[in-house]
Amino acid sequence: MSMETIEKYQRQLLEQSRRLFYKTPISQATERAYHATPRHLFVKRYREWGTPGWREVTAQNLEQHLATLYADRPLVLFGDDDSNIPSTISQPSFVLRMLDMLQLQPGQTVFELGAGSGWNAALLGHLVGPEGRVFSLELIPEVARAAAETVQTLGSTNVTIVAADGGDGYPAGAPYDRAIFTAGAYDLPLAFHNQLREGGLLMAVIKLEGGGDSLFVLRKTKDHFESVDSMPCAFVQLRGKYQLEGLDPAAPNTLPEWPELQQREVSRTRFWWAGKGPESFAWRTMGIRFFLGISEPRFRAFKTGKTAERPLEDHYFGLWDQERRSLVLAKDDWLIAYGNASARDQLLEMVRQWVDLGMPAGPSFKLQVHPNDYPVAPRENQWSVKRSESTFLWTLET
Repeated sequence: MSMETIEKYQRQLLEQSRRLFYKTPISQATERAYHATPRHLFVKRYREWGTPGWREVTAQNLEQHLATLYADRPLVLFGDDDSNIPSTISQPSFVLRMLDMLQLQPGQTVFELGAGSGWNAALLGHLVGPEGRVFSLELIPEVARAAAETVQTLGSTNVTIVAADGGDGYPAGAPYDRAIFTAGAYDLPLAFHNQLREGGLLMAVIKLEGGGDSLFVLRKTKDHFESVDSMPCAFVQLRGKYQLEGLDPAAPNTLPEWPELQQREVSRTRFWWAGKGPESFAWRTMGIRFFLGISEPRFRAFKTGKTAERPLEDHYFGLWDQERRSLVLAKDDWLIAYGNASARDQLLEMVRQWVDLGMPAGPSFKLQVHPNDYPVAPRENQWSVKRSESTFLWTLET
């Protein structure tokens, strides 16, 4: 197969990325890294979301896979269950935008949590140049091995792939000028407060229960981090020591009280969420779910179970007031109350507060991240969320 065919797909993807991020043009440095680090070299085996069966990529059949490998969408690298995917290669246009948001400079030292295919690590290595260093940690040994082999084949001598849990960083390479998470985190491990240089940038995907993910670029400022940029996104949760088992939505029948509650439905009210139907429900409710996630301890995320007729899960949310034995589910275009109306009334009050604040979503907030022993006292239009190792202080500018 000719290089001309490969370059055609590379150009098409780059042009698509330019159109998508036309307001924040992709830098020339990132474009050069993209051309020098062909994406197809990093995918030897993949599957597409919602499609069973793995596809093997070889030198002999590469041409038939190029359209997929250079499509602007993520691909699954590891994991057979779409609801529990441990490793992907991310949407390429978003990867290029993330690299620019990280403001990389030649000679810098970079930490990456989650090597995946190794493509992002190789891009990072090209951007920091031969005087820079990239340390990328990957929890899944076979994924780490494949990434390291590809990086070595490309001759990226300044990139080190380590098969290990990156949740505590990598002290051997510290201090770091930049750090990037390629998986979503519920907490910021204390190690990153210590391993980033003063003024260094940390790019982290912050996950909340049932809320849309938000990508934050955080600057290390003395004893904490402060956000300098953000945007909505969707990433798999990080694995290993800092994986949170209760973060993903669960079916209502996981509540011990559900057998009694489902017999006591007290109201079913239409609520449209600025649209109709289940297909776009998750996107239409992203803002309110994020707001509830940082402000309402009774917030819960739910999902339907899989059936032969509906192989994909539907996600929804609600409030569970265990003390009052009151549950409300915001499901598709309904508010369904069980037990009594108190949870429904509280949800409607929170919606009113959210509307009065301008219906903000995750990127609408500024974020500070402090070690969790730091005393945080929220003021008006601030919300603090304490995790195991860090405290998140969300501020809404009004």
